[in-house]
Amino acid sequence: MAKTRLYDFMEPNLRREILPTPTDSDYAWARANPGKWRYLTDPNADKSAIRKENVLGGWLADDNGGFAEQWVNPEFIPVPESIHVEFTNDFELVLWRAIRGFNNIAWFIEAFSRSEFTMVLAADDPQGQRGWPFLSSKWGRTLDIYTSPVRLPKDVNPWLRRVVPGRELLEQVCPQESVWLSLNPGLSLDLGGGLLSPTIPGSDLTDWWREWSDAEHTCAAAESDAT
Repeated sequence: MAKTRLYDFMEPNLRREILPTPTDSDYAWARANPGKWRYLTDPNADKSAIRKENVLGGWLADDNGGFAEQWVNPEFIPVPESIHVEFTNDFELVLWRAIRGFNNIAWFIEAFSRSEFTMVLAADDPQGQRGWPFLSSKWGRTLDIYTSPVRLPKDVNPWLRRVVPGRELLEQVCPQESVWLSLNPGLSLDLGGGLLSPTIPGSDLTDWWREWSDAEHTCAAAESDAT
């Protein structure tokens, strides 16, 4: 059965709660403001010009001095200083948000399907005649893919690079047996790159893609029937 969060594929030392634990001052605020939301913002955002994308989420104060609900902003965009890495495209933002828990699997798989990735062919197969450049790993066969040319190792031969659509990976690679996709392998964990480099089973990606596609078809059919 497919996992339901990218968070589950991360190393335990990289896992963090999205919102911090409420402090005494937060509870004091809740007692004074029942029924209101207390929002939390990126600590490194410009406080003079806070926008919706700077908001991490918030808590809804209840009538007893506590918090009844928690909300996480799916459109949150961290400033680079907060995460020690700068995104090069929209997919990297969605990937980061999905790993941290801001975006669900539907956001992730939709973004994956419309994105392009870079893979590197083997030096002894520069034309790709052997097919996909799988590597042997402890899981089975792994395909290294990069979310941007910026994420490639510095010494990669540019003639071995190949751009591949995400949809092609979902439909041709992921359904194969014992295949894993490794995104941005080798990124520095110390610089925040670990949150852009999960290794995900192809079987899970296949399940997510099927579920998302089925849901899209169902919605389209419902809209067609309503017109």
